[in-house]
Amino acid sequence: MAYKDFYHLLLESFCQPVELFTGSRNVPFTLYAEEAKLFVRNGKDNISRIDPKEVAAFVERFEECESLLAKDYQDVTFKASYLLAAMKYLTEQNASVVRFQSEELHNSEVQYKKWLKANPEGYVLNLLKRSEISRELDPTNSTCLHLASCSSVNNERSYSHSEPFTGNDYFKICSTNLCELEQEAIKITKLGIVKKHSCLKDKVR
Repeated sequence: MAYKDFYHLLLESFCQPVELFTGSRNVPFTLYAEEAKLFVRNGKDNISRIDPKEVAAFVERFEECESLLAKDYQDVTFKASYLLAAMKYLTEQNASVVRFQSEELHNSEVQYKKWLKANPEGYVLNLLKRSEISRELDPTNSTCLHLASCSSVNNERSYSHSEPFTGNDYFKICSTNLCELEQEAIKITKLGIVKKHSCLKDKVR
């Protein structure tokens, strides 16, 4: 991602309010743009403005050190925790392959459902969390590619777990590109061929 005109990118990307969470402390806040100005509303409903100059100073420091710790920016801005969260959000939004795993992503269940709603023509890889840590596991039958609209992988009534899609034994990796998602599955599982659900019967390899 290019950061040179980061302030204007933020104005465009947050023209509608987006709820985010700061990195280390996981504190909720809302970032939004109004009348070509950027604002933060924290959990206590206090609103403050993020100035273009402090964004520019933040970007300059980030390009020097690439630190993801807000404390490394305290001499240039006290809004670094918000800006780092916004940067992470934009990077994930632009990623071709997105992971939804409860141990990695706060509110992963909600984020996954948002992705499905935003990408109805996309694809979902369903696989066991243990696929990445167990060499003894045979992932052949537990790894499957689906359409994002497939009811068999997204039927909430089939589960009793409070986070059925990303918080139990399985997690999801999503993409709008089937080929890239299949390659990601092969990289994780080391399978030669990844099983496709019947919903993908009309999709060629």
